[in-house]
Amino acid sequence: MNANYIASKLEGQYKILYKGKDGRVAHEFIMDMKEFKKVDITETDIAKRLMDYGFHAPTVSFPVGGSLMVEPTESEDKIELDRFIDAMLRIREEIREVETGKADKVDNVLKNAPHTL
Repeated sequence: MNANYIASKLEGQYKILYKGKDGRVAHEFIMDMKEFKKVDITETDIAKRLMDYGFHAPTVSFPVGGSLMVEPTESEDKIELDRFIDAMLRIREEIREVETGKADKVDNVLKNAPHTL
């Protein structure tokens, strides 16, 4: 249920792979990050940026290259799920800033992540 909740909130901002005929994912889901390579943002950049938001990086490029696999446990509460969703939406906006030229393609918060104190 938690994977489906997150996937449904992120769909439209990130491409969700391998949904069933009813549009649902399993206990995990995979987000394809290859579209961001056009502005030199990789799945690794996104995973490292998640650390700045207080999350351990999800599985990177497995089982699909250029992807992030998110596998929330069913014991995570809604507050934590929403915090992850908010982080991913903020990261998508940071990517959009690179895409539109508002942020530099090389020197930006994603390429410089994780940020230490």
